[in-house]
Amino acid sequence: MEGQLIFLFLLNVCTGYKAVVFIHGFNGDSKDGNFINDTIQKMHPNTPYYSLCVFTKTDTFKPLWREVEIIKPHLVQYMKAHPQGIHLICYSQGKDVPQRLTRNIYRFFYSKIGQWISIGNYWKDPHHLTLYGEYSNYLAPLNNDSASPNIAEYKRNFLRLKKLVLIGGPDDDVISPWKSSLFGFYDKNENVQEMVNQRYYVEDSFGLRTLNEGKRLHTYSIPNISHRQWVRNLDVIKHSIIKWLT
Repeated sequence: MEGQLIFLFLLNVCTGYKAVVFIHGFNGDSKDGNFINDTIQKMHPNTPYYSLCVFTKTDTFKPLWREVEIIKPHLVQYMKAHPQGIHLICYSQGKDVPQRLTRNIYRFFYSKIGQWISIGNYWKDPHHLTLYGEYSNYLAPLNNDSASPNIAEYKRNFLRLKKLVLIGGPDDDVISPWKSSLFGFYDKNENVQEMVNQRYYVEDSFGLRTLNEGKRLHTYSIPNISHRQWVRNLDVIKHSIIKWLT
């Protein structure tokens, strides 16, 4: 799954007013979720809210599997404290990556050294998919773009989601292509293909099609929102996030 390009998603683990856990993105910090929390407390008073404070800004350069290891025990703790379920809001994972990098950057990211940097873990170059499959040790195995003995486990875990909400828009000034926020991506000619045309959707590699066909996947395409405004725009929060915090 293209976690590097999904800049805001909500997973609803159960029903009812539940605890909310916010995870900031690349070069961010726990304060990035403050406005979301303020809005939640006004509309759903006393909702338990947690913003993970386990990374400094430089820590977000760490390999993503290492970040997962750091985050996991905290999420387990929250889920044990709230057995009725939690909502998880994940913002960005690349908001300070320039939208247009030199075409040669793949030479660095698709190397053993490049995979020690979080950006390299989710870098998918449509012109160098063979190297991507060979070197990407995070995104490629999760998407089943490379052979992984764990793909069945990844799919089982993904299908445990009760709901997945994806939010993106054409005026995001960081995510490229912006539709990758909704699981779309470039073809070899750099034409953006919708989610339903992606191999991992057609083959249901990690459960995306199952989620969609089960009416558990919801998407929003919202114009006139820059990347940094997704967690700071009241209309986005009220109409695309709060409604799912039940």
